[in-house]
Amino acid sequence: MSVAVQLPVKTEYIRVRRYRLAATEKLAQKFEQNIAVENDLHQYAVKYLEKTYGYKHLERLYPSTRTDKMYVIKDEIEKRYLAERYPKLKRWDLEKIGLHSQAAHQFLMGLMTNFGEYRKVLKKAAKMTDQEKEDYRNNIHGNNPQHRSWYRKGSLAYLRNGKSHSTISLPSNGQIEVLSAHHIKIQDYGDLQTIDNIKHLKHQNIVTSKIKRKGDGTFELQLVLKDQHRRRKPTKKIGADWNMKDNKIFHTSENQRIYLDSKISIKADKYECIINDLKSQRSHLEKFLNPNCQRLVKLTELIRYCNVRRTNILTEAYRHMAKKLFEGHNLIAIEQLDAKEMRRESTAFNKVGNHAKNRKLAKIKPYEFSQLLTQVADREGKTLIKVDSYKTSQVEYGTDYQEKHDPSDREWISKYTGKKINRDLNASRNILAWAINPKKHIKYRERQAAIRKAKKAGVEEAELPKGIKPNWLIEVNSKKNRKH
Repeated sequence: MSVAVQLPVKTEYIRVRRYRLAATEKLAQKFEQNIAVENDLHQYAVKYLEKTYGYKHLERLYPSTRTDKMYVIKDEIEKRYLAERYPKLKRWDLEKIGLHSQAAHQFLMGLMTNFGEYRKVLKKAAKMTDQEKEDYRNNIHGNNPQHRSWYRKGSLAYLRNGKSHSTISLPSNGQIEVLSAHHIKIQDYGDLQTIDNIKHLKHQNIVTSKIKRKGDGTFELQLVLKDQHRRRKPTKKIGADWNMKDNKIFHTSENQRIYLDSKISIKADKYECIINDLKSQRSHLEKFLNPNCQRLVKLTELIRYCNVRRTNILTEAYRHMAKKLFEGHNLIAIEQLDAKEMRRESTAFNKVGNHAKNRKLAKIKPYEFSQLLTQVADREGKTLIKVDSYKTSQVEYGTDYQEKHDPSDREWISKYTGKKINRDLNASRNILAWAINPKKHIKYRERQAAIRKAKKAGVEEAELPKGIKPNWLIEVNSKKNRKH
């Protein structure tokens, strides 16, 4: 099975390393000055984005690429900000403003990305009827205790009641230099002293530095490192379908069943029981005690500790499984599933069934597992392809024939070929086939057929179904696809 999809020549492995900083008066003063400007920029930029791309202007095209966003940042937000706050300045001046221009760019880029995610929620909310919007505002369904308007769902909040950002990010631009075991040169900040030994970073490719003030007042240096590896030829390929039954995580195109180790599962379940018991205690005590009393505070800390322990146990197990899965393969294809999609209630389950599904999701952690698979692929120069999940189980592998079954049906006899179909094996084979040749994806084929049918019926060009590019249906590690 040859690979039709174009794969990037290299993979990029990006990771973050954290080091304690020796706090000096100079560092603290400069950081405070930077944060004050960053907070002011936040307020100004959120107001601009709301007025320009908010709920009254959803028809406007929002910048989707880094280039487009940078244009808005430099030619719109920063230009207007300078005109309003510093009318005598014609260009960004570090000495007079108190924040490096590139730190401002990094910050505003993140803000625009977050606003873009809010716009996605906003567009869905805009489709609500007037009655649904009123019900949401009145908290009829118990999902809006703050009684916010429909257009505030997922919105970026203004900084109020002393809230503040806590991190300054600066790109390297070739200026980050490890000077010694405990000294590093950072753009704008100069020579900083670290408590931890950093001499092993001497020849590493550091692309970004972040200075963070933690809750206890100490400072932390976060360094973003990037390595590039030549991508291996995808000679050994496998497809894997997500599962959640009986701790089964994957069913592969080679008919292999991959389970979470029973000992790990028991440990995770044990912590879950402890957490639920502690939450029950806390819920009971909250009726009688002051929220700030030591007993409730200690219970909250214990719940947090148990959550961390449970998460670490599962994460370590999945990290090991991700590495093991890639040992025999250099291309793995899985479904592209986001958390919201996987948690969406299914009509095939009752309330108890959906609760059980969510409990399994909390243990199996598909999103986290896919992130770990991506990390392994990037680090080892291998390939992970995430495929649009549309009808992966319904289409009989190797055909266009579709047969929909209840999620509880794991096997059936095909009405088309008479073959015995295993739901998970069939899906995993489709996932692999569609990953390496997206033109075979049933979503693409159905859309093309709909366009041909519409043209034949004499539908005008502007009214035709919107076309789909095959590469929109997949996501390859170390490559970002653009959707318009």
